[in-house]
Amino acid sequence: MTRISIRTLPQDLGGVGLAALALLGGALVFLLLVLKPLEARNESLKGQLATRANPVASSAVQTAEKLAALYQFLQTREQPAELLAKLYSAGAAAGVELRAADYRLQKAEGRIERYEITLPVTGTYSQIRSFIGGALKEIPALSLDQVSFRRQRADDTQVEAEMRVTLHLVKP
Repeated sequence: MTRISIRTLPQDLGGVGLAALALLGGALVFLLLVLKPLEARNESLKGQLATRANPVASSAVQTAEKLAALYQFLQTREQPAELLAKLYSAGAAAGVELRAADYRLQKAEGRIERYEITLPVTGTYSQIRSFIGGALKEIPALSLDQVSFRRQRADDTQVEAEMRVTLHLVKP
C-alpha cells in the first residue's frame, strides 16, 4: 500500500498535476462566488418575467384593488340629505346666497349612485371660490363638474354663478 504524504504531494503530482489541482480549486471558487448568485438572480428575473408575461392577471388584480379603494373612499354613513345640509352650510359659511337647487338621481348599473345638483349662487367671486373649496373639502365624494359666472354690469361686485356638482355615493 502506498502512502501519500502532503509534503511529497507536489513532487508526486508534478507541474501538470499542480496546475490541474489549481484549476479545480479555481473552478470551485468560481462556482460558489459567481455562478450560484447568478443562478439565484436568474430565477428571480424569471419570476418577474412570468408576472409581466401575464399582464391580464396582474392588471385585473390591480384594477380590483383600485376599485375597492374607490368604494372605500366613497363609503359614508351619512344620508344624502345630511350631505346636502353640509353643502348648504358651506355656502352659508362662505357668505354666498344659495337659491333653489335642482337635484337629479342618475340611475347606474354599478354600485355608485350619482346625484347631479345644479346650484345657482350669488356672491362675490372670492366668496364663491371659498364656497366651492369648502364644499369639496367638507364632502370628499363631491365633484365640481361645471361652474359659469356672469355679471349684470361690469362694475358689479356681486357675481351670479351656476354650479353643477355631482355627489357620488356607494349604494347600500
